[in-house]
Amino acid sequence: MIRSSKQQIDFFIADEVEISGFRDDISSMEYPFFALRGGDKKIRKYETENVIIKIKPNVDGVATIFDKDIWIYSISKLQAAINNNSPISRTITFTPYDFFITTNREKGGRAYSDFKKSLSKLAGTRIETNVIYSDSKRELVGFGLIDSWRIIDEKRGKLSIGMVEITLPNWLYQALHKKKILKISPDYFSIRKAIDRRIYEIARKHCGNQEKFSISLKNLHLKTGSTSLLKMFRYNFKKLVKVNNLPNYTILYDEKTDIVMFSKRVELNR
Repeated sequence: MIRSSKQQIDFFIADEVEISGFRDDISSMEYPFFALRGGDKKIRKYETENVIIKIKPNVDGVATIFDKDIWIYSISKLQAAINNNSPISRTITFTPYDFFITTNREKGGRAYSDFKKSLSKLAGTRIETNVIYSDSKRELVGFGLIDSWRIIDEKRGKLSIGMVEITLPNWLYQALHKKKILKISPDYFSIRKAIDRRIYEIARKHCGNQEKFSISLKNLHLKTGSTSLLKMFRYNFKKLVKVNNLPNYTILYDEKTDIVMFSKRVELNR
């Protein structure tokens, strides 16, 4: 018997679910929760008139946008289960192999040790923010990018790691239930440069149902969370504009006004 997706279970087995599309969390697309380079051990802050975000690293540094793939994998699998009217939980069990295949990653060499490091960084990175999915007024809250993780089976067959269990932060789990997520292109995982991934997220979030979105290069630099100087960011951004190979979006850059415009290349449903 199929149970309602509103029913809770102790844990959710991700490997058993086929996804129809990838999903990302709106707030982490809007704001720079994740670092663009590994080993960043500085406390990072992002503040506007209404938004406060402080990111605190662990000993391995802040979780990066590539570590975020575990978030995207988890959200996408959970959304697929909801679409099938199956019960879900914020505790998710899966094999690294399924994660690697789903997110278009290499499976050999350092893949498993890097995967363990990603789990450690996600659990160790602490966020303090007033960007929460609540029906009440905004409050400052703190959480890890995942609550916990454990390896259930160290080895299974030829795999270096068997099953892994992670518990998502309630904040992210609520984003799923409140439909604060967006569909993203499967080609996202083929973007190899961290900054290009981040720029794609911003374009996807802000274009939404619009055909176009404009932003000053200075504000785009701020939104990416890049630690490079603005002039270096501008230099590298021009390279991206020249190639113009972001999934779903075309980039135009007016050097005189320093304005960037993203326009839709392919329609994506919300």
